[in-house]
Amino acid sequence: MTIPEQKRYLKISFFLKKQPHLSDEQFHQHWKGPHADIALRNKTFVAKTRKYNQVHITPTLKQQAATFGAPVTDYDGIAEVWVDSMEDWMEVASDPEFAKDVGADEALFILAPIQVQLSYDYLVIPEKARL
Repeated sequence: MTIPEQKRYLKISFFLKKQPHLSDEQFHQHWKGPHADIALRNKTFVAKTRKYNQVHITPTLKQQAATFGAPVTDYDGIAEVWVDSMEDWMEVASDPEFAKDVGADEALFILAPIQVQLSYDYLVIPEKARL
């Protein structure tokens, strides 16, 4: 079976650790609530982003992952943003309102520095194939 060609988006992954003074619940609640709301109020972010996903990693999931016998990452979450191009992301990142609002909020709950990775997704088993 050959997988049909698909639109390829640039994925930017931000690897996050919570501020040490926060509980896991406080970190995850703030990230999926107020922080997401701040990002979604920015017109440039909404216009240029094709997909925004939050990967929430809990202590329980880290313990379960440790049973695989491989090293487990020490992150509390991964923010994934898909855009058409690096130029589109640079437009978002350089938007003064986005930088000010999102940056100020990140300082409240995310431990700096944030590590980043660029990649492309290649979906081998699409959702529609399972229906």
